[in-house]
Amino acid sequence: MVVARIRAVGLEVAPHKTEALMFHGPRSGPPPGAHLNIEGVRVRIGGQMKYLGLVLDGRWNFHAHFEGLAPKLTGAAAALGRLLPNTRGPSVSCRKLYAGVIKSMALYGAPIWVGSLDRENRAALRRPQRTIALRAIRGYRTVSHGAACVLAGLPPWELEAEVLDVVYQFRTSRREAGERPAYEEVERVRELAREELLRRWERELVDCRYGVRTIEAIRPVLDQWVHRRHGFLTYRLVQVLTGHGCFGWYLHLIGREPSPECHECGAAEDTAQHTLEVCPAWVQQRRALTAVTGPDLALPSVVVAMLLGESAWNAMVSFCEEVMLQKETAERAREIDPEAHALRRRRPGGRRRRFARLLPPP
Repeated sequence: MVVARIRAVGLEVAPHKTEALMFHGPRSGPPPGAHLNIEGVRVRIGGQMKYLGLVLDGRWNFHAHFEGLAPKLTGAAAALGRLLPNTRGPSVSCRKLYAGVIKSMALYGAPIWVGSLDRENRAALRRPQRTIALRAIRGYRTVSHGAACVLAGLPPWELEAEVLDVVYQFRTSRREAGERPAYEEVERVRELAREELLRRWERELVDCRYGVRTIEAIRPVLDQWVHRRHGFLTYRLVQVLTGHGCFGWYLHLIGREPSPECHECGAAEDTAQHTLEVCPAWVQQRRALTAVTGPDLALPSVVVAMLLGESAWNAMVSFCEEVMLQKETAERAREIDPEAHALRRRRPGGRRRRFARLLPPP
């Protein structure tokens, strides 16, 4: 019957290329040796098959699809990430373009598999998204998925998939009714779906366990942050926004400092907020910043001021560039000090060692 229907529309069936898939419940599967006979050709009934770029499985949970997709996304994100160094490198627009490339790969066929996004499949999407989001914001690799996506203005891909599904369902329903939706109608549906996406994303951010300082500063103004028309993120600005950078607290956390104390003023803990708001070593730079942003240097207040005008954004960038550059210079001096603590000494990485082996002998 299937072959006859296919031929009725002017197509031919190639039995030797045909695959068959049996849909089943969680405790069953295709019987051993199950097969179909199509014009004398024996076609085995398998547990999964690839169709139009999607791997379909008998339980319709798409685990096999994401198992194959995740390494490709991770590899592509890592390859593009090598083109996006934290210091210098391509512009913000180029970084967003590369992030869009990985997103397009990840969301292929989203309206088909969006209903099967369990914890395992969501994790397969989040790993590569975090990689490319870190490169987009020029952040340390220890920054959490939630904080990286918020700073980059990239909603989780599982929510983006639901937007694609809403648009697809709208188009399908109109075509089944014999109507052809206008471009403006489709865009209106897409716009409403994205507004709902931002609301859902904001609600989900409340439960984030990591990157809380960054997330809580941006979450109240998430819509304005995502749709802002000015300001770009720099390597040192992101250090202050995330707290992952050349701070005593962070260096102690990753095992590069024996204590979290501040080397500039001797405070017990040197955090990003201490550097921004308290440390007396940066009084002059802080005075220039508060002249533009106002006296309140709590991170949520600073973020609001940055969004209100380009001058405040630039003032914050200038503060971070000047202060963090001095902190980094002092940290490098401590690393090369022969009497420094063993934790603090510079350790050449794998690339440095591999390159050293290629050099001719002295």
